[in-house]
Amino acid sequence: MDDAVASYLAIFTQRAKEAGLDMRPPGKNWAPMRDIVPGSHVSLSLRRDAIQVNLNNERDEDRRQFESLYRERATIQSAIGESLSWEQKDGRKKTAVRATLSRGYGDRDWGEQHRWAIGIMQAFEREFGSRLRASPETEGTR
Repeated sequence: MDDAVASYLAIFTQRAKEAGLDMRPPGKNWAPMRDIVPGSHVSLSLRRDAIQVNLNNERDEDRRQFESLYRERATIQSAIGESLSWEQKDGRKKTAVRATLSRGYGDRDWGEQHRWAIGIMQAFEREFGSRLRASPETEGTR
């Protein structure tokens, strides 16, 4: 991953900011937003053959955030308009929810990808953000 990744993320981050998303500087192969609640943020991650929009719950050792959201998965997925991958790996504090587009930076139609990702990030912020901010599971983390 090289100059193409850096270019992709720089252009994406600028477009996301122009669309009103509260972006942080991009990393090696990701572009994160500011935290929704402490320890939970939405990001874009990038591979040659796919891009993903992720809800990352970094401090979800007890899985309460994940379980609270998972109970509403049908409603959330319907509102977002995508089938989502729900991940809680054993032995890790982090849980995640992901939407994947099977086209990455190797496909040069970045504009279409950026529009998709920005729309999904806005939907993630709306759907997950409202639930995480209102959730008693995140009460102690604010």
